[in-house]
Amino acid sequence: MKLKVIFASLFAVMLMSFSNESAAQTKIFAYANLDSVVRSIPEFETKMKELESYQNQLYTSMQQQEQEFQSKYADFQQNQANWLPEIIQQKAQELELLQRNLQEFQQTAQQNFAKRQNEAITPLRQKAEAALADVAKAQGYQYVLPIEMLLYNDGADDITEIVIQKVK
Repeated sequence: MKLKVIFASLFAVMLMSFSNESAAQTKIFAYANLDSVVRSIPEFETKMKELESYQNQLYTSMQQQEQEFQSKYADFQQNQANWLPEIIQQKAQELELLQRNLQEFQQTAQQNFAKRQNEAITPLRQKAEAALADVAKAQGYQYVLPIEMLLYNDGADDITEIVIQKVK
């Protein structure tokens, strides 16, 4: 019980000292929408078009492989009654290999796309974060929160537009 009282007292003292510091400094907190800043960078559209093109190429290749598999599977279903057991086994193994290759391609394509996406967005995000830090320092803010974390705002400034102007 005494520990709770001591803890509550310490917390109250810290809260009061923070309140006194807050009153002495006028600009402590700001917030920004970093995603909006990233999307406003001129290179963003180019990077997104490149990613879309890459994604379309992967999708086209995957569709071609799926069509090849479906075609061979339909041929297998239609003709297996007429084939010798050795041919059936060979065709079944071929279908298994095609299916395994398609699954591996899908996994690799997802990984490669995620890697490309990260490579495209990371420099833009770093540029946005650097601009945000510059604006925060220039404006005298000690803390800048992402807008997604902001549950309530009574006094924090939105510096998103200022940062957007800096990155353009």
